Amino acid sequence: MPVQVTEEKIIKQCKQSDRDSYNALFKKYEGYIYTICYHYTNSKEDALDLVQEVFIRIYKGMAKYEEGKLLQPWIKRITVNTCLNYVRSNKIATVSLNQPANQEGNAIENMVADSADVEKTVILAQVRSVLDQTIATLPPEMKLAVILRHIDGMSYEEISNAMSAPIGTIKTYLYRGRNILKAKLRQYGVWEV
Repeated sequence: MPVQVTEEKIIKQCKQSDRDSYNALFKKYEGYIYTICYHYTNSKEDALDLVQEVFIRIYKGMAKYEEGKLLQPWIKRITVNTCLNYVRSNKIATVSLNQPANQEGNAIENMVADSADVEKTVILAQVRSVLDQTIATLPPEMKLAVILRHIDGMSYEEISNAMSAPIGTIKTYLYRGRNILKAKLRQYGVWEV
């Protein structure tokens, strides 16, 4: 419970434009927001730009935030909507299932692995690469639905709200998108029947 009390206190202080409280809030959620942004942009620089934009939107929207509601879903909605706007405005739709680079700038897959796991690591990197390429070929609406559902872990209702489309349409996008992915992954020999 102390975490909730601290977060509630931070929110109240943020509503009073307390700079230190905003810094604490941003520090707590910056990694979470960056990870979501990186999945949409597949670019460290673009993800960092989006993180700044998300923080600005959080700052501007804090006065409208309803106390007593969970903060993380509110922040996630702002982040996803910011990313969707970015994707739409730049007409890009790349996604990476690879984790962002660590603090030393090395991708997780490039880290030294145990010799017994080298083959598994290489195969996993190849599968991720094929999956990234395959997702990138999906039609934009299907691609967004697949990313929101399977990478961001959003519910059908959350996806419906984020994409401004009925839940039935979202289910159709996901069904068709998954079938296209399966067919293409079978062609590459990654998906076995």
